[in-house]
Amino acid sequence: MDLSVDDLLNSTDELELISLVRRAVQAHGAEWFVFASLHPSDCSDSRSTYRFLIGCRPEWCQLYNANRWYLTDPCLEYARSNTAPVLGSALPIRTAGQKRMLEVAAEYGFRSGYLIPAHTSENGRIGILYLGSDRPPEKAEPQFHEARPFFRALALELLEWSSGALREEALQTTGLTQDEVRLLGLVKTGFTAAEIATELRVSSMTVYRQFQRINEKLGVGRITRAVKFAEEHGLLA
Repeated sequence: MDLSVDDLLNSTDELELISLVRRAVQAHGAEWFVFASLHPSDCSDSRSTYRFLIGCRPEWCQLYNANRWYLTDPCLEYARSNTAPVLGSALPIRTAGQKRMLEVAAEYGFRSGYLIPAHTSENGRIGILYLGSDRPPEKAEPQFHEARPFFRALALELLEWSSGALREEALQTTGLTQDEVRLLGLVKTGFTAAEIATELRVSSMTVYRQFQRINEKLGVGRITRAVKFAEEHGLLA
């Protein structure tokens, strides 16, 4: 089964998307998948910008979260600074904890793996598509590599879908308006409050009141923190 752009971006919810992607990757030799997206600057313990689409055994995800492997995941580490897909057998492993994570993953369907990073801009969100199979690497990896163009296109489309979903979620949960998002965009580009006032033909006091409203909605104390939130959640893309 080949997915078109419309198939993905017109999915009504995550369950429909996961079903489509699972059937597509299975047609190209994978049995399981996980897609993760994140903002590259997010190294906090909470990893609040991380989002996952889960197309694998739920037990593996439970272990992944319980062990907080997202803090040291070698796959995410690779995706931060690389754009080329990598076979699981060639993934750089730097710590005993990373090795242990992959050993457990192999017990839950990722005996063989293929990792496809997705980047759309220099400082925007990144994604990584994890593909897995219970077959040994010498059998599964050649088939993964043969389908490389398809998997790279799929990873990019999943990043676009995930980023759009995150934007909508952020707007709904915070109550930010489009005018407030535009204001944050001006701050990001370096406009001062006085310059924004001139641009919008309002008083500086009005701009400062808008800053205060935005900060209250996001629960932050400075407009620069509000801009960071907006960047991390794709509102200024």
